[in-house]
Amino acid sequence: MNFESQTVERILEVAKDITTKTLYCWVITADQRGGANARLLQPIFSQLDQAGWVVRFLTSGSSRKAAEIASSGRISLGYQYDAEKAHVTLVGAARIIDDRAYLHDQWRPEWNVFFPGGPSDMDSVIIEVTVERIEVWNLVRKIAAPPNGARAATLQRAVTGGWQSI
Repeated sequence: MNFESQTVERILEVAKDITTKTLYCWVITADQRGGANARLLQPIFSQLDQAGWVVRFLTSGSSRKAAEIASSGRISLGYQYDAEKAHVTLVGAARIIDDRAYLHDQWRPEWNVFFPGGPSDMDSVIIEVTVERIEVWNLVRKIAAPPNGARAATLQRAVTGGWQSI
């Protein structure tokens, strides 16, 4: 199968489509010994945030995940979309938001299962990821690195804004 070069706009379009169609993603953080830890969760990803490529998710502030994010400030998010034999990886800087007013504004009733105290539960925090790199591999739409698709098509956030293919 041959893969052709794609425009930055097309790669972003496919990445957005896959991330919005995928209910859960893998969150990968680095541990203190150079290993990786992964867990599945549901991100909060509004249309407004997609333009800026900011992903947010709720978690426990006392979790290993939060400790690893606090230590490294980095995260990877992996989305798999079987219908198109595709995956998207988002890599970026992560920060912990524990502002109670912000949590109250963002709070969803279904989160009460995990945090019965609602947005005032001091263990609930939101992780905010500013995406710096996007990797897309999609067999159905033929999005991958040319010529044979052995690597994902990769975009890097430019210092001046926007995205560039790498």
